[in-house]
Amino acid sequence: MQIKKENRSLSPHLNTYKPQITSIISIFHRISGSVLAIILLCTPMCVDLFNFILSFNIGLTIYNNLLGIFTTIALNVFLATFIFHLINGLRHLLWDLGVGLNLNDILITASLVLLITLSITLLITLL
Repeated sequence: MQIKKENRSLSPHLNTYKPQITSIISIFHRISGSVLAIILLCTPMCVDLFNFILSFNIGLTIYNNLLGIFTTIALNVFLATFIFHLINGLRHLLWDLGVGLNLNDILITASLVLLITLSITLLITLL
């Protein structure tokens, strides 16, 4: 007796599922946590390099002309990433307490996470 093999994947692939706000927020929560961990680990090296570059007059000129804009954008992206991870982490803590576990609440809180992240980031950036 021979077993018939089917030509299909062993597990569902990303192409199988339609993107939903909850899955996208979950993926970005994991990505933001990884990015924040990498930034935390690399910060001492970046500060030393930054201080070394600014110790030269040419470094200060380059920073004022070019890197100032890049630094501003990078800090705003870091701020948005941090706020998103913080707010979504609070959402997960509420889930651990058993609050907001039905489907309607999950969709509402996912939208609120995005809205609050955008609002706080814009508020801090514009101040």
